[in-house]
Amino acid sequence: RLLDFGQPLDDGLRAIIDAIRGRYSTRLGAALRHATSRLAGEPGGRRAIVVVTDGAPSDIDVHDARYLIEDARQSVMQARDAVVRVACLAVDRAADAGLRRIFGWRHYGIVDDPRSLPARLAWLSRRLAGEH
Repeated sequence: RLLDFGQPLDDGLRAIIDAIRGRYSTRLGAALRHATSRLAGEPGGRRAIVVVTDGAPSDIDVHDARYLIEDARQSVMQARDAVVRVACLAVDRAADAGLRRIFGWRHYGIVDDPRSLPARLAWLSRRLAGEH
């Protein structure tokens, strides 16, 4: 976790986030279950998780891509059962089919140009805040 609820996003934290580089595994299902459980402890209101990814889930210990996709899909369904909205933006067009399976066709988008990511995140946040 980089930022807790209520914690301000200051310049030091922005520098840490800017320095993050992807490595090793993307245990998407486990991360979504953890985020969902963290949201359960927050005050009422609209709860949402936005996933920003560079592609399909992967793991150095699990080599079956179908298993990882289904695990992530199940975690999204569990979040939605807990009344947590989940959506995704990806910066890799090759991940399209896997993301559609995980998030559903209305709950993910592909960002063709990474420079447009901030605007797309703002749009998605507004959309999630307005859903009922």
